[in-house]
Amino acid sequence: MIKLLRYLSTKRSFLVFVFLELIALVLIIKTNDYAQLKTHDFQTAIAGSFNQKINIINRHFYLQIYNDSLLKQNTYLLKQLQNRDQNTNAIPAVLPGQYQYIPAYVISNQYNLQHNTLLVNKGEIDGVQPDNGVIATNGIAGVVQKTSLHYAKVISILNKSLKINVALKNTNYSGFLQWTGKDPNRFEVIDLPVNAPIKKGDTIITGGMSGIFPKGIPVGQIYGYHTVPGRKSYVIYIKSFADMTDLGPVYVIKNRLKTEIDSLKM
Repeated sequence: MIKLLRYLSTKRSFLVFVFLELIALVLIIKTNDYAQLKTHDFQTAIAGSFNQKINIINRHFYLQIYNDSLLKQNTYLLKQLQNRDQNTNAIPAVLPGQYQYIPAYVISNQYNLQHNTLLVNKGEIDGVQPDNGVIATNGIAGVVQKTSLHYAKVISILNKSLKINVALKNTNYSGFLQWTGKDPNRFEVIDLPVNAPIKKGDTIITGGMSGIFPKGIPVGQIYGYHTVPGRKSYVIYIKSFADMTDLGPVYVIKNRLKTEIDSLKM
């Protein structure tokens, strides 16, 4: 401390000069409109830059909260879309409240094998059960195989053992979606009758007959097809709407009436 005081005493002339310069600068700013304007602009620029950096940091830390909020909002919109025709004279495809949408995140995603699976961060405690459907933000992703308390293992649609009931949009013609085991975003639809009015660019949707997915969820777009020799059906080639190599937020779909429906099929 003594050394510091001694050092400052040797620089007192310089310190007095700096002090007087600061006083002069303050007086100039207070008495000069142009100087006040420039000072205000400088303060605004500094504050804006600082606040921008703080905002970026906040957005980084609160990104998970924002994503969760968006998932909840999308869940509400999915329910509204599901019941959009409840107030019309048409017979609804599903009963009000039949399907529950549970937001989740994919924490493990296989797509390089022949029988791929997913892992999502929702399980029994969240109401997830085997045979629940799983959809991505723009298409289907798979079917729940088994659950633990907080997680669920999902059979990916990139699994050669899985077949999903699908239909040609705006018709009642249906078939089955299956993966060829090659391109993770290209699939085949089999057993669609040859009298179905298909063309390239048409949309394939979920058929709703299995009770796993409600009818009408977009699956993919047709880019080719051919008839099966000796059979009155098509093999249709589609490109999926969901990018199966880049899955993040998903929704687990729980059909509350599936057990009742399955009991009548026995």
